[in-house]
Amino acid sequence: MLGSGSKGNCLHIEHRGSVLIVDQGFSYRELSARMEIRGLDPGRIKGILVTHEHTDHIAGVGVTARKLKVPVYATSGTFAAKRDIFNGTETLVAIEGGAVLSIAGMEVLPFTVSHDANEPVQYCVTAGKRKLSVATDLGFVSTLVEHNLGDSDLLVIESNHDVEMLKRGPYPWELKQRIMGRTGHLSNRNAAELLFNLCQRKSVRAVLAHLSEENNLPELAEREVRDLFERYDKRLSPLTIALQQEPTPIIEV
Repeated sequence: MLGSGSKGNCLHIEHRGSVLIVDQGFSYRELSARMEIRGLDPGRIKGILVTHEHTDHIAGVGVTARKLKVPVYATSGTFAAKRDIFNGTETLVAIEGGAVLSIAGMEVLPFTVSHDANEPVQYCVTAGKRKLSVATDLGFVSTLVEHNLGDSDLLVIESNHDVEMLKRGPYPWELKQRIMGRTGHLSNRNAAELLFNLCQRKSVRAVLAHLSEENNLPELAEREVRDLFERYDKRLSPLTIALQQEPTPIIEV
C-alpha cells in the first residue's frame, strides 16, 4: 500500500516485473515519490484499476494514465461520475462486476460492493496459485463479497473506524450514520469478524487499510483483530497496518 486513508489511496501489485495499481488518490508526483521510497519503478505500471469515483481513490488517475500511457479500468458508472478528470486521450476500459479480465499476466476479478458511489467494485487479483484481494470502502460484507474473498492468500481489508470513537467524535450525526450504514465503511469489528471467518478455511495474511485519522487508531484496529483470534485460540498470520502518509513494507505472497 503506497498510502491508505481519506487523503489518498493506492495499492501497488507486481507480478514478474509487471505492475497494476488499484486506485490513485494523490498526485503523480506523490505516487512517484512513494514508489521511490520502496525502490519501485512507475515505468512498470501496466494499468490502473479503479474501485469508485470518490476523490481519495481517483484524484490522480487521469494524470497518471496520461503520463504513463496506460489504460484505466473502471465501471461505466465510475467513468460517468468522474468525466472531468479525463481529457479524451486516455484509454478507458469499462468493466463489470463478475467479469474476469486478464491484464499483464494477472487474472483480475472485479466484484460489486455496497458503497455510496456510482457502481463501485473491489478486486481479486490472481497470479499463478496466489490470490490477493481488496475489500475497502464497503458498508457491509455480503455473501457475494465473502465468497469472492475466499481462498485469498493476502487480503487488504478496510478497518475504517472504531465504533465508540466515531460515536463520541465531532462528526455530525448524519455523517456518522452514513459511515456506519450499509453503504458506508467497515468498522474494526467488521474487519476482525470477516478476517476470522475467512481464516476458518485457510490462513490469510491481512493488511488493515483505510483507517480513519479522526475515528480510529492503528493500535485499536490491530487489537480488535488480535482479541478475536485469541478469544478462540486461533492462529493469526502477520498483520500489517496501512497508514496515510507512508507506504507499507513490500509484502511477498
